[in-house]
Amino acid sequence: MSGNLANVPPMTENERRAISAYIENEFGIRMPAIKKTLLEGRLAKRVAACGLPDYGAYFDFVTKDLAGQDEYLHFMDLVSTHETSFFREQRHFDFLSRNVLPALCGDEGRRSISVLCAACSTGEEAYTLGMLIDSSLRERRRNDMSFFVEGLDLSNKAVNIAERGVYLSERIKKIPDELQKRYVMTSKDRTKDLCRFVPELRRNMRFHTGNLLGDLALLQHFYDIVFCRNVLIYFDRSNQHRVIATLLNRMHPDSFLFLGHSETMLSFDFPLRSVAHSVYIKK
Repeated sequence: MSGNLANVPPMTENERRAISAYIENEFGIRMPAIKKTLLEGRLAKRVAACGLPDYGAYFDFVTKDLAGQDEYLHFMDLVSTHETSFFREQRHFDFLSRNVLPALCGDEGRRSISVLCAACSTGEEAYTLGMLIDSSLRERRRNDMSFFVEGLDLSNKAVNIAERGVYLSERIKKIPDELQKRYVMTSKDRTKDLCRFVPELRRNMRFHTGNLLGDLALLQHFYDIVFCRNVLIYFDRSNQHRVIATLLNRMHPDSFLFLGHSETMLSFDFPLRSVAHSVYIKK
């Protein structure tokens, strides 16, 4: 499918409302009327590239048509470019690699590592965790130890993308070369410009929908590491307390909680000890 950008008509207000409401409901990203020009500009080339007559038809294609599954990756990338990425907020992953994983992987009595990635979106953060854990186990030749990364998100569409483990090649560039070589496969169809994580990594990943404010229906009884980053900022104080209390009930003693860099537990009375910026250990 292909088309001429000049033939794409202006976005109508009804189209903006429908697309904006979907983005806010699915991804938690506000797209008020003032951002109409921004939204229109980001999506215009994809409307033309798909040979569709207008933004409404494009929106239906990516959200309702199975044939639009790959195009949904482009849609997600355009409307949430700065919301999720591989190795986002690098300092946390540095701390994980230098301080947390050596201790967990070096524990001779330990046979597994369980990780929860809350509000995992399309899975970039979860796969980052999976690559680092698998690499740490390989370095220490811990063939006797398994690991499990569970991703949880409200959006069915986002969870489906995470389960597939397929991403645009442009997104993969943020992954270090040595990890790309080990864990990423490029598509045989060069026209699609897609990459996928290897089965050996994907089999350690589990993704499902769930609400942090409701019944989490988590797969594991307890977790050694919990990432819940840039989630609390969307909640009021009461719901922030509720989310953290729920997560703590599912964490082992001495397990690690990672929050977003702008989030803190200083105003709450939880059994947590700060060990780095927005990183805590459960007492």
